[in-house]
Amino acid sequence: MTAQQNRRWLIGILVLAIISAFISFTNRSFKLGFIHLDTKAHLGLDIQGGLRVVLHPEVSVYNKQHPNQPWGPSQLNLVRKIIENRVNATGVAEPLIMTNEAANQVIVELPGVKNKKQAIEQLRSTASLQFYLLPQLGNSTNTRLATWSQSTVTDPKSGQTQDVLIDNSTGQPVTPAQLEQQVFSKPDLLVATGAELLPNSRVVPDTTRNNQPIIEFSLDSAGARSFRETTRAHIHDYLGIFLDGKLLTAPSINDVISDSGEINGNFTIESAKSLSDNLNAGALPVPLKLLETRDLQATLGRDAVRTTMVAGAVGLLVVLAFMLYSYRLPGFLADIALCLYAIFSYALFKIYPVTLTLPGIAGFILSIGMAVDANILIFERFREELNAGKPLRTAIDIGFKRAFSAIFDSNICTLITCTMLFNFGSGPIRGFALTLGLGVVVSMFTAIMVTRTFLFSLVNLPWAQNVNMYGLKVHQFNLHVMRRPWNWLAFSTIIIVPGIILMLLGGIKPSIDFKGGTEITISYASPQSSGSIQSQLSKLGYQDSRVVLSDTPFATSNKYLAIITTRKLSDEQRAALVSSLTNNGALLAPGQTLSNVEYANVSGVISKQLTLGAVWTVVAASLLIVLYLTVRFAIGGFKEGLKYGVCAVAALLHDVLVVMGFFALMGKFLNWQVDSLFVTAMLTVIGFSVHDTIIVFDRIRENLQHRTKGETFADLTDRSINQTLLRSIKTSFTVLIVLTMLVIFGSTEIQHFSAALWVGILSGTYSSIFNASVLLVMAKRNDPAFTISRSPGTSASTRTQIASSGDRPLVPAASVSGASSSAVSTASEVKPGDSGSDGAAPSAESASNGADRTPKAPRRQPVRRRRM
Repeated sequence: MTAQQNRRWLIGILVLAIISAFISFTNRSFKLGFIHLDTKAHLGLDIQGGLRVVLHPEVSVYNKQHPNQPWGPSQLNLVRKIIENRVNATGVAEPLIMTNEAANQVIVELPGVKNKKQAIEQLRSTASLQFYLLPQLGNSTNTRLATWSQSTVTDPKSGQTQDVLIDNSTGQPVTPAQLEQQVFSKPDLLVATGAELLPNSRVVPDTTRNNQPIIEFSLDSAGARSFRETTRAHIHDYLGIFLDGKLLTAPSINDVISDSGEINGNFTIESAKSLSDNLNAGALPVPLKLLETRDLQATLGRDAVRTTMVAGAVGLLVVLAFMLYSYRLPGFLADIALCLYAIFSYALFKIYPVTLTLPGIAGFILSIGMAVDANILIFERFREELNAGKPLRTAIDIGFKRAFSAIFDSNICTLITCTMLFNFGSGPIRGFALTLGLGVVVSMFTAIMVTRTFLFSLVNLPWAQNVNMYGLKVHQFNLHVMRRPWNWLAFSTIIIVPGIILMLLGGIKPSIDFKGGTEITISYASPQSSGSIQSQLSKLGYQDSRVVLSDTPFATSNKYLAIITTRKLSDEQRAALVSSLTNNGALLAPGQTLSNVEYANVSGVISKQLTLGAVWTVVAASLLIVLYLTVRFAIGGFKEGLKYGVCAVAALLHDVLVVMGFFALMGKFLNWQVDSLFVTAMLTVIGFSVHDTIIVFDRIRENLQHRTKGETFADLTDRSINQTLLRSIKTSFTVLIVLTMLVIFGSTEIQHFSAALWVGILSGTYSSIFNASVLLVMAKRNDPAFTISRSPGTSASTRTQIASSGDRPLVPAASVSGASSSAVSTASEVKPGDSGSDGAAPSAESASNGADRTPKAPRRQPVRRRRM
């Protein structure tokens, strides 16, 4: 990187930091023409409460329209899925959605609702879109008589204009009965419906009409075929676009429409965005009747949020101190980059937007701890080059280049998982995938570009040339993992098998998030505390319960409600529980008795379809990871690369079984239950499981390019493990620091979540070193080239990189303690752009772990005599 390029990057980072800080530290809504920027934080139900809506599908209408397919549980689940898609259309809202099959109800709890009326309308709108030919309007060439005409009217309340159809014979608007008789009941006039739209409609400005918002849409193959055939045969006729039976617009057909189009309905930006979101989410199969709306209090107190924030902050401070101690100046710059990572990520969460629950905040804090792993990889490689005697600027450049392949491959594997989960998951699964994916992208940017730019900005300063600023002392490991490969696999088996047995014995106990339960609504005479009610439930043995309060002091009835969801109860258990909750001075409201307390059996917030979808998505993502690693590590062909991919995913499966076994153990003896947070924890483990594995595999791939004579693949793998062991430990250690603080000092609501991650990260570190690498060596034992006999080439490694003026080694290679003679003798530099995988010279660490070889004296060249 030249000095001019570095200055440009520095300015760009500064500008980006200022913009991100402005978004992060402001809470306002800005409108600039067609752009709408909302920088307000979006908090979840557990932190700020929200709105509870109870909806009832009009079953009689559905049965009338579908006489051969009566209403049932599958239709109710379809309504639930569509509502969930609508709520999450503008971001990751983290709603809570349950169904009551007995009463045919859908219960929706939305966090932080600002416009209640608009939110309810978005939920209830069927969003049924139809495209009909309107021969009643004649045609645009006036060659056919028109019985109807179009007009534009203005709503006196909203001031919004809309298109209407006028009956020319009466001069009055066309009635719904006329539309039904002359249009909707004519199948030959129907061109397409919203069911044939692809879920990719979007709002764009119409540059021909003062940037008025319009909706662009695309059609599937069936819809495109129908549109193409109909519009070809009806040029100059009128096409009516109806939403829920009301006209949006009726343009003339001027050309053949194939697979895309646009809707112009005199929209505002908000109404166009709402309609676009509903079209993408899908049309409801039946209208919904509003039964109840109620404001909800936050389910967690301020103390729980404060405790978690403090625990996370302490953990991060320890991580920052660790980086500063380990890497001195680079560590200090990494700490600054880490702070920028937090600002960049939080700004993205606001823009998208992402709703932050307490577990979401904990996950965000955890992602900051995870973001240092790329810095650790880079700094370790950078330190190797300095110890090998490279000049400072050269060492920085080579260190970043050689660490890039491991960073790139590990993060691509995580992004593969995120992409699969976001595209095929739903609800909280999509929310997790989005936040994790954004974190991965931002962490790569801050580690690779921000830290590198900072280092290059300081490299020429006199004080930055001090060797003590880089912490060059390195501890060398000399493990012989491959001497006893079965011991490591046996240890994993000892850990996994008891867990599997406990799982088969029912140790995994699903919570009400999966199983559903009984929802009891108690109307109190005075305000209550969710914490006190939760404490009473725990004493009665109902730890797996959820308490939501609705406090409406000016209501005529049901002023102070407590909505309690717990495991399914019999009539006797329910009566006993309500009696216990009202025997401590918490009197029932006037007219409320133990016998008329409302209750209902509700579904879980995590449906079976969501769970199965997550499982199959993870399986598909694992196969894609195998394929990706096969291509990236196909050093000896596709078959050889496949071994790397399979071994990496085998280590991933090991980590999943370890975490599942741990929770089966805790469930069996401490009655721990798995909930929606457990799903998130498992997905986090899966997303990061291959990180350490790829670190080791990447070094194996690099060492294969400069091997030592007679070295077996097992020896080479051992050497690679020793070279990467310290960085594997450090990357996991920084994450475990934060998790430990969250487990010990965090809120009780996230302790099980943090414990699952703690076990998963620790298992991932072990499996990458002692399982994935061992399995890889075993897979290659029968390879013809298992014993490597070729000496490393030196032609590509002896080319000298051009150093800048005054760029000289901080530490002479000969003075570095622990460096072997082979490392000291490597005084050459690599060519710019060379990496370890394409023939670059081995670093000091790789050289010091090779065979003890004495460098040969340079061969004396014969002197040629020039003839006169």
